[in-house]
Amino acid sequence: MKTQVIMNSQVHESRIAILEDSKLVELLIERPDQKRMVGNIYKGKVERVLPGIQAAFVDIGMEKRAFLHVSDVARYDPFADSETDDYGDNNRNYKKGGNIKYWVKQDEEILVQITKEPIGTKGPRCTTEITLAGRYIVFMPGQKRLGVSRKIRSRKERNRIRKVMRGIIPDGIGLIGRSAAEDKSDKVLEKDLNFLLKDWEEIKKKADVLDSPAMLYKDMGMAPAIVRDLFTADMDEFILDSKSEYERIRKYAGIVVSKLVNRIKLHKSEIPIFDAYDIEPQIENMLKRKIWLKGGAYIVIDNTEALISIDINSGRNIGRGKSYEDTLLQINKRAATEISRQLRLRDLGGIIAIDFIDMEEEKNRRALMDCFKAAMCDDRARYRILNINDFGIVMLTRQRVRQSVIQSISDPCPVCAGLGRVFSPVTVIGKIERWLMRASKSRRKNFLLVVHPSVAEELQTDNNQRLHELEMSAKVRIECFADPTVYPDDYSVLDADSGEDITEEFE
Repeated sequence: MKTQVIMNSQVHESRIAILEDSKLVELLIERPDQKRMVGNIYKGKVERVLPGIQAAFVDIGMEKRAFLHVSDVARYDPFADSETDDYGDNNRNYKKGGNIKYWVKQDEEILVQITKEPIGTKGPRCTTEITLAGRYIVFMPGQKRLGVSRKIRSRKERNRIRKVMRGIIPDGIGLIGRSAAEDKSDKVLEKDLNFLLKDWEEIKKKADVLDSPAMLYKDMGMAPAIVRDLFTADMDEFILDSKSEYERIRKYAGIVVSKLVNRIKLHKSEIPIFDAYDIEPQIENMLKRKIWLKGGAYIVIDNTEALISIDINSGRNIGRGKSYEDTLLQINKRAATEISRQLRLRDLGGIIAIDFIDMEEEKNRRALMDCFKAAMCDDRARYRILNINDFGIVMLTRQRVRQSVIQSISDPCPVCAGLGRVFSPVTVIGKIERWLMRASKSRRKNFLLVVHPSVAEELQTDNNQRLHELEMSAKVRIECFADPTVYPDDYSVLDADSGEDITEEFE
């Protein structure tokens, strides 16, 4: 499989597309007004402590306060001196239990790190468990544990990495070896740790001198983070269309992954980079509610307040030379593969319910689950999948760190307010009739009615039959005008004698 990272830099936004065999699987967008916050560290002040919900709100200098739940409060002090504090003293949880009021006090200054971007009306979520991610190592001040990524399958290699980290670990620090640490030398791992130690010393210095609220550490931007977290030997190309960004990324890559610098390339064609790699049409398709599958089946994705529902429909798929059950299995497998891609592409999170086409044979249900779990293996977000139930529904949860891609690039429809539907012309005419009945009790009798062309067409069918019926019912005179700028389920009424807009008067 060929994997490419394509970056488009513009004045008002930067976009990164991750392609697998030319198919878009992830889209990342960064704008000046939507700078990524996850990973940033702040010195904040506790504004409110709410034992009723076991949480606190922390002022970090933003319009919305950061939300700190008791489950995200560290049971240790990241600044503790490990030579004087043993594990029992450092872990206050053994003494004070799990009530938020024991951990933070109102007006207390604390260090927090953002774990989830603001979404909708909610502010960012934070934790006091500070971590710094390097290329090969995750640095955890105040903790006393060593870990190695489970993605490294070789037990011998995991033990080697653990042994190397044990030899270089500073006092009072925890370390985790990332999957990229596999087969890396002692010197490479130690060099990565030294970078993180330098960052941590800077954070401590700022924490000592700055008053809250203050930002102490800003995680790297979108493009460097891709190099740090994803740019491995499995990545074939990283192509950029900005010369300044290209030089900056090559310089950073030369520090953290020098062997792969030559895979970073500059797009020199006059054709826009997202057009050259056929990405724009795939972004357009991402906004659609219905996604067609090979063979004529399709899936439908709907966002609700509580969860995301995904439905699979056989559509025009009639099967060819197979039993009915085999046809359903084939459709479900194709849907499972596409759904795993759509979850990554749209960055959908929270509770997700997938209604597969029901199959009677247990072996087919097992085959479907095996296919879906295998397709989800490439997903970088944390997720948990429950087995298919008797109704053919699969429930899963997927980590939600920021608003979905669709939310970030679109706004709710001003006509339907996100409902996805508007009133039919007949329904709008019913609303107009009720308006006229209220207005008929006044002295006004001559009206100019301005409506959407679809409503005007309905009123004027059969030689203005509906319009005449409205006039007879309300005992008024109406002149109708079609205006394509009027919303389909909206209308305006003017007094024909004075020209005054009186719509709200009898709304």
